[in-house]
Amino acid sequence: MNSFSKWLALASLGLVVACDNNSPDDNNQSNGPTPGPNPEPVSLQQETIDLPSAARPPQTPGSDGVLVTNEKLLAQFGGSEFDLNRARYTRYFLSNQADNQPQAIVVLIPGFFGGAAEFRALAENVMRRAQAEQSLSIEVWAIDRRSNQLEDTAGLDIAEELQDPLVGLDFLFGEQLGLPLSQPLEESVNRRAVYYNGTSDTAFMANWTYLVHTLDIDAVVERALETVENNNVFLGGHSAGTGYTARYAATDFNFSGGDPIPGFEKVRGLILLEGGGASNADTAPTEAELDLIEARFDGALFAAVRDQIPYCADAITTCSVETAALDCADLANQQCVEPTSAFSSLNGLLPPQISAASEVTALDADLNGDGVLSILQQEIDGVPGNSAIQQVPELASLAVLLGSGASSSLNLLGQFLDDDGIVADLAGFLATSHGFPGPEVDGVRTWLNGDEVPPEALPDNGFPPETLEEVGLWGQELEPTDLPGQIVPAFYQGGTNFVDWYYPSSGLGVTSGLGLDTSALSSPPPLGRGRTDIDNRTQGGAIDIPVIAFGGSNGLTPTPSSWLAFAQLISMCTAPACDGVTPRLVSADTPNTAFPTYGEISGGFEVHMTEGYSHVDIVTAVDDGTNNVIAPLVAFIVRHLQ
Repeated sequence: MNSFSKWLALASLGLVVACDNNSPDDNNQSNGPTPGPNPEPVSLQQETIDLPSAARPPQTPGSDGVLVTNEKLLAQFGGSEFDLNRARYTRYFLSNQADNQPQAIVVLIPGFFGGAAEFRALAENVMRRAQAEQSLSIEVWAIDRRSNQLEDTAGLDIAEELQDPLVGLDFLFGEQLGLPLSQPLEESVNRRAVYYNGTSDTAFMANWTYLVHTLDIDAVVERALETVENNNVFLGGHSAGTGYTARYAATDFNFSGGDPIPGFEKVRGLILLEGGGASNADTAPTEAELDLIEARFDGALFAAVRDQIPYCADAITTCSVETAALDCADLANQQCVEPTSAFSSLNGLLPPQISAASEVTALDADLNGDGVLSILQQEIDGVPGNSAIQQVPELASLAVLLGSGASSSLNLLGQFLDDDGIVADLAGFLATSHGFPGPEVDGVRTWLNGDEVPPEALPDNGFPPETLEEVGLWGQELEPTDLPGQIVPAFYQGGTNFVDWYYPSSGLGVTSGLGLDTSALSSPPPLGRGRTDIDNRTQGGAIDIPVIAFGGSNGLTPTPSSWLAFAQLISMCTAPACDGVTPRLVSADTPNTAFPTYGEISGGFEVHMTEGYSHVDIVTAVDDGTNNVIAPLVAFIVRHLQ
């Protein structure tokens, strides 16, 4: 085997690492060579890093007593000696600041189905503006959920290194296309991609509760605190990631009782990007609801997901919800736990194969541009109908999206993410304003970007709403995101990606119904059940650090009212830049209920709206005159440095 083949083989097994002086147990993947001193021009760099997590949930590979026998897991990881109890983040930094101690680190959490690379554009914009205007060294650390480790990208990494999307296609779908294993794959991983089902393969995800993810986030926050100047760490998220942010801030990390160790005390401020944060439940949980939470956590949900049948709390006795009292009569906890999928696929709209295909599609788009038939539609070996879209059942929704037309890879990605497309109608969390379907060139549909976008792509949705009943889209739409320049490379470059193949939804439902406050579950008796092992979110009302929120008029948080619940829940800001007098919420109905008045800088609760932006644009848009995210965010960071 030649040296390059040996390198590929090692890379595919995750054994090519960069040294990390802080922990010999860390696994690091660097994108590109180490930059020299003050290179010109300054470039964006990224490095993906794994850290040990304190969370070690049952049945998870790497947890005590777990013996891995699943053949798919053994194939992907090359044996049973691997540990999924890891926190993963991608460090974004500028090449001329690579060796500097950062003056601030912003830790960001992606939303539903999101990967760390959704923050690539935001990271570069923030860091460049901070350097140019403030001479400030900032890094952005973007978190991937632990499910990212199950994404089998070994062959895709080889395709990226070789700049050959056909190698990636072979890795993902070569068997369905009747291909012999290509030489680069044979000489390295010697296999094709592994995909997992949402039942027996990944039932351990049922134990990946919000607390598990909070502990994963804490591993990254703690590493950031070790790295940054003067503890200047900020925490935020996009979309559902704002909920993870709020839950982290509200968690008491002293699980044994005594003086609380609140999550919010570890960071300087919270950043809410197109997401409302979190709120408390409208009513206190009933005893039956608390019983159900305990039954799920204590093993019944794992068994139900694994076998796809309902179980009593002992995870042995089967039951039905209608006859639970009889079926589970011999148990103190008589709740019946129903099955669900280990991870979300949106009822088949977004199976792992589509997320995987997005990476090879992006590589194809980056290399071949527009006007060339997408690699997913190309008939392999010239055999009629032998294309990935036609031969892989899980890609059927892409065939529906494209109809009978031929498309470039750029057009395919554009249509899939476009805020005006049919996918965004079903999955609004994907909505991005980044262009418009273009004309056919040699029979292939193209994509229009930037100044090419026609006026019909930019409708005016009218005046801002004035009441909560009227809340919806408003304002002059824009197309502020650069699809080929920022989105396309974010899908495949480096050790992370743009989407979460296996969004671990089952375990997130364990504490369903509790809201941000878990006191009824986690407080000591008689106030609660003392189940801090399930969750320990008791500090939400005490959050006293500054908050900044961003919404788009064409997004999922289209008016400032989106943050009312969170602003009303938390405590007064006590940070040095707050005045200690102004409340978080000054008036809930001034100037109107859709646009309440917050305390802004003095009260430590800032809200910034950007007219015409869709949901994803808030983190992907170029930093131009329309962008009301980057400049306020940099100012927020500077204002709260200590």
